[in-house]
Amino acid sequence: MDRKQFDKNNAKTIESSLTAEKHEHGKHPNSLANLQPFEKGISGNPGGRPVKYAGLKNALDKWADEIVTYWFDGEKLPLREQVIYTIWNKARRGDPKMIEILATLGCLDER
Repeated sequence: MDRKQFDKNNAKTIESSLTAEKHEHGKHPNSLANLQPFEKGISGNPGGRPVKYAGLKNALDKWADEIVTYWFDGEKLPLREQVIYTIWNKARRGDPKMIEILATLGCLDER
């Protein structure tokens, strides 16, 4: 294959990409021309990372302290406490996912 190709639209020869000037990744002059550095001490993302499931968390927080009868023994406990008890109870019975949750949170570490 010839290193030069003929462009019929422009009626002139153009170089192929085989002979084009090579630039290090991220160092092409066209890419560098668009860069504008941030001022020192100012973040490029002032809002920070968006919180996942923020709406769900807000909805669940409204119910967390609601006191209902616990299904297991009929005791009245807030929903938050029932969930915590259920995690510990399932972990105690060998549920690997519940054990993983407690271990990840450091709840199984010696104090």
